Amino acid sequence: MQGRNITQALLLALGLAVGLDAAAQAAPVAAVFGGWRNVHSANGVEPAQDDLAFAMLPTPVAKGTRFAILDREANRVVCCMVVSSDRLDAGVLETQYRLPGVWVSDLLNEGNDTPPYQPRVYEMQRDGALATYVFHDAIEAYSDLGGLLLPPGASIDAAGTVKTGTRSYKLQFQTTTFTDEDGTLDRFTLRPVGAPGAPVVVEVPYATY
Repeated sequence: MQGRNITQALLLALGLAVGLDAAAQAAPVAAVFGGWRNVHSANGVEPAQDDLAFAMLPTPVAKGTRFAILDREANRVVCCMVVSSDRLDAGVLETQYRLPGVWVSDLLNEGNDTPPYQPRVYEMQRDGALATYVFHDAIEAYSDLGGLLLPPGASIDAAGTVKTGTRSYKLQFQTTTFTDEDGTLDRFTLRPVGAPGAPVVVEVPYATY
């Protein structure tokens, strides 16, 4: 009798574990959206480091994680940016990458008293189509300097609806000049379409240096 009870308990535990594993696999993985900036080392630094891309993400990610970017002026999604470092703090950004302090503040969104999230900063490498991509060419265009990061495989239609997996989001964009007129703050708001959920807000500062 005791052996039968032990066997039943083990089978129950096994069934519960299998059920939880199946539920975890069936649960949709939340899409990760973030910001990115393209910068270069401070003036006069040797050797100069140019065209450095950094992610500004709401959650930790691992090396090798891939994102697409939005060319806002052309209304196109281009892949890919690939995370190529561990999380970077202000000290590393200043000493290893030799970034000017104003851009370190941009990457960490330090000029905002109420940021939507505290950015986790990572170095990024361009890959795939993005490695040779030519951004929309216009005087007022600056998507090559930074903007919105999207999950790989995301798309956007002419009406500004972003689709990733089975989920859709209405994208709204707003740019605000800093009070001292020494730069701007771009805000991307993604509102879920046809499903409950809070909007996702991503901010990308561009201080003048």
